[in-house]
Amino acid sequence: MNIFAARLTSGDNFLQLLGVLILFIVVLVITYLTTKFVGGVKMGALRESNFKVIDTYKLTQNKYLQIVKVGTRYFVIAVGKDDIRLLTELKEDEITVKDRNTRQNNNFQDILKTFKKQIEKEDKSGDLFVNQSEESDLTEKEDHH
Repeated sequence: MNIFAARLTSGDNFLQLLGVLILFIVVLVITYLTTKFVGGVKMGALRESNFKVIDTYKLTQNKYLQIVKVGTRYFVIAVGKDDIRLLTELKEDEITVKDRNTRQNNNFQDILKTFKKQIEKEDKSGDLFVNQSEESDLTEKEDHH
């Protein structure tokens, strides 16, 4: 007799499926909460730090220019694959700080709405699927107004 050939009723199959589904949801919730906690701790540490990268400009694949704020002073540094070099110090009035918070506060729904509006604009300006009759009807209506 094979132990894997045990007969299961449809009710037993449903209960197993329900148990696996509940376990999956519990794992997802735990993962979400852990990610939120770790992210919050990391963001708190970054906010309280005296070091901030203000801007980064990519020169080549492994070389960047960065404006870094250390305390109250600003520096331009060159970051390479194996080294970091100080190029110059900048005064605060020489720097334009971009507001990154406005970009980061967008939720997925806002981004999706913006994307839909962009798609609609493109469709209206150059829709390839508009019938010639529909196009002529639209131009006739515009001419009457």
